[in-house]
Amino acid sequence: MVQTLLQLTVKDILQRPLFQKAETIASEEALNRIVRWVHIMEVPHVGHLLNGHELILNTGIGWHDNEELSLSFLQQLIDSGASGLCIELGTYTKLPLERLKELALREHFPLIFFHEEVRYIDITQDLHAYFIHQHYSMVSELEALSTQLNQLLLSGKGLQPLLQLLHETTHAQVAFFPYGEEARFIPELPRTDADLFYEQWIFGEIFRLPDIKCKLAHRPILALERMFADLLLYAEQELSEFQILALDRFATAIAQEMMRTTYMEEKKRYKQDLWVTEWLNGKHTQQIIRDYMLALKPNVKLEQAVVCVFESRTVREDVIDHEAQLLQKQMVARSIFEGEGFYLVPHFTNAQFVFILLDQLGASPFQDRMMRAIQRLQKTDHLQETALFSPFLGIGKRISDPSLLKLSYQTAQDTIDIQKDIGVLEQPFYDELHVGKVILMMKQSGSLASFIEEYLGPILHYDREKNGQLLKTLKMYLALSSSKQETAKELFIVRQTLYHRLDKIALLLGEDYMRPDKRMAIELALHGYEYIHGIIA
Repeated sequence: MVQTLLQLTVKDILQRPLFQKAETIASEEALNRIVRWVHIMEVPHVGHLLNGHELILNTGIGWHDNEELSLSFLQQLIDSGASGLCIELGTYTKLPLERLKELALREHFPLIFFHEEVRYIDITQDLHAYFIHQHYSMVSELEALSTQLNQLLLSGKGLQPLLQLLHETTHAQVAFFPYGEEARFIPELPRTDADLFYEQWIFGEIFRLPDIKCKLAHRPILALERMFADLLLYAEQELSEFQILALDRFATAIAQEMMRTTYMEEKKRYKQDLWVTEWLNGKHTQQIIRDYMLALKPNVKLEQAVVCVFESRTVREDVIDHEAQLLQKQMVARSIFEGEGFYLVPHFTNAQFVFILLDQLGASPFQDRMMRAIQRLQKTDHLQETALFSPFLGIGKRISDPSLLKLSYQTAQDTIDIQKDIGVLEQPFYDELHVGKVILMMKQSGSLASFIEEYLGPILHYDREKNGQLLKTLKMYLALSSSKQETAKELFIVRQTLYHRLDKIALLLGEDYMRPDKRMAIELALHGYEYIHGIIA
């Protein structure tokens, strides 16, 4: 049976032998104030010296019958959260202290008068011995509690026994709010009370209720930069130090239990890689995919899917716990992507992280959510001692038929290949590459170089021999929709110089180089040239 839940109140102290002849001026509320320390204070200015919950012993020497000073002293104690004031009457204090009593009663603050000389040293020794004994008992009980928690965690019985033990240990109402799941209350609350409690927590109102601050404590259940749940403890009276420290230990234990469960689930998914590999290679029908995914997650939406591929950094085989690092990375990725509305099916090869992302929101902007998730995931990678992601990643074509996932996977790979030629893209979406897709196919087929030579060769040769800047002029002229005035302005040349260059371009490429179909081919050749050689400047 936990003993340290009992807190020493002013009423309890008045029952101790040294207080038998004391006179008490206090309401019932004042008598129930909790005392955590006792201290002798004679200086008149004390507000900055107190932590709260102290019983103050005083002889009145600090105010010498100065009523205003005594009132100021008492008000400082009240404002600082002290538990009560003991005054020895006689040598230094002889006034009736009526105004002092009125203030104390009005503020429900206990006054204790000693009409005979008392040894404050005896009071402090008596109460300090009690506090120290209580603290020792609390530490012992917390150690025993930690052992009990470890045994529960090793038993693998889940969360419910942990929540039940928290209630039995603290004798307080326990409320557990896991994100995305139903709330739990121990002991159980009537449905209406439970709904009200949950609603007040959702909107943060519970933390603003009057007189709730000292009776309610909560701890977030955090792991892998994700908040899994919120754990609350509520009592009819102020929570004790033991209850608060016990809550801390339970919050840690519950986080470990949720991490263990999540880890086991992730490990199970990790073993499903073979099926996912076949899916990426187009070997599953739509019905097989639907049945499999619905078994994993009922009601999952399969209408919009995309593959995101991260190239991995080379990792030595002797790196300790490499598999554990991969599992942890998948857990982090799942948490981040699900936070943006994507259901994640992960896959890992020796060279790549492959994330199959099933969009569960649909109408919400896809690319914005995707980039937020990717940036957060990259940030977590940078904070780790061993980074797993290389700078190259690609987001493939969005597909509405899950049996066509192979297309999204291939286009994600194409997006990475393009970046290896032209550099890392801020928005690595295949759907945003446009002409880059055509150029990549031409490069892969081996026709790109000959195509560039066919449509730009004469200009390239002329520029090499004469440094005529015809290629730059051609690019600018086409980009500005054949506006001679704007082209000359952008190139910082006079019109006569531009006319001379355009005449030369027409001579080299043919007078029909602005014919729509030929112009389109020339512009494609310009993009191809920049793809291989960099931006024309």
